[in-house]
Amino acid sequence: MKQWQSLALGLIVSVATLAYALHGIDFGSLRDDFANARYIYLLPSILLVIVGLMLRGLRWRALLNGRITLPHAFQITNVGYFFGGLLPFRLGDVARMFLATRIEPPVPVFTSLSSIVVERLTDLLAVVVLVTIAVSMAPVAPSVVTAAQVSGILAVVGLIVLAVLAARRAFATRLVGFFVKRIGLLQRLNVTQWVDRLLDGITPLTTVRGISGALGWTAAAWAVTAIEAYFLMAMFYDKPTFYACFLMIGMGALAVALPAVPGNVGPFEAAVIYGVQLGGMITPDSPALRTRALAYAVTIHIVNTGMYAFMGWIGLQQERVSLRELLRSARGLASRNKTVNPAIDPSAASIDTTATATAAVDPLITSASQK
Repeated sequence: MKQWQSLALGLIVSVATLAYALHGIDFGSLRDDFANARYIYLLPSILLVIVGLMLRGLRWRALLNGRITLPHAFQITNVGYFFGGLLPFRLGDVARMFLATRIEPPVPVFTSLSSIVVERLTDLLAVVVLVTIAVSMAPVAPSVVTAAQVSGILAVVGLIVLAVLAARRAFATRLVGFFVKRIGLLQRLNVTQWVDRLLDGITPLTTVRGISGALGWTAAAWAVTAIEAYFLMAMFYDKPTFYACFLMIGMGALAVALPAVPGNVGPFEAAVIYGVQLGGMITPDSPALRTRALAYAVTIHIVNTGMYAFMGWIGLQQERVSLRELLRSARGLASRNKTVNPAIDPSAASIDTTATATAAVDPLITSASQK
């Protein structure tokens, strides 16, 4: 899809989801909600955003087997979230890959890409677990609880199967080849290369050290995300609940996969409102509660996006690269410009590779972790 078509689609999605988010809103009540909010909870929420970024930097360093120092991992992760939250076309991940090639010793693009694939998979698993826990606690229909629990089991089993296939590459190659030979569509879609890239990314999960580091830091990061969401909910609600926060996080993580205007304005607010509603904190006959949910959604978005921008700007200063230079270099890398940096692995300097490897696990791109 051409860039202008992606932007047009994103604009349409943002307008539609904003219409949903603003439907039935009493703007007078919205003003009162902000006026009466308990802003004492804002400071710990901001600190938790920084802690969450630090934990994700530690996870990335672990996935790279310590090839990058913690300060570099933290600063580059911050820049990636900054770019991912405000710019389209997955430039956040591309920016991370480019910056990793500038450190000493440089990290090849494909190595960074593989680590990002693992991040996406573990984030997806974390969100499934959060939603499963939430529906088990929330007042929802038994059928919904069963469906969520089954989804959680399938997610765990799926990750295990992928790890086994990555460890048994010869078997995986034969298995894929068997289906590709018999289904012409798979040949045209270049499924063999897609699977190879995906399994390369899963490789860190084939060792005890790799999987413990990935899952451990992921669990810690998402726990911090949930606590941050709880504190921000306490700004507006007398009795916040963790299961409403979990559902909100799950819906928000899915929303950031949708095309939207930069900043994901619209889908994120709509997803938070819907998640809070699933958590039983909005009733159909109470516009005031829906208005409060919008205030909560806007606050979360501003806090996260603002902190990502602030920490990303600091990261740019620490990495000694200007925003213009990084944006130009990331776009060059994304458009197969192999002259961006001589340390870049030419075999991987392509946005096609990035899109291929991340598309299957894209529900959490960036805000995914925008939490």
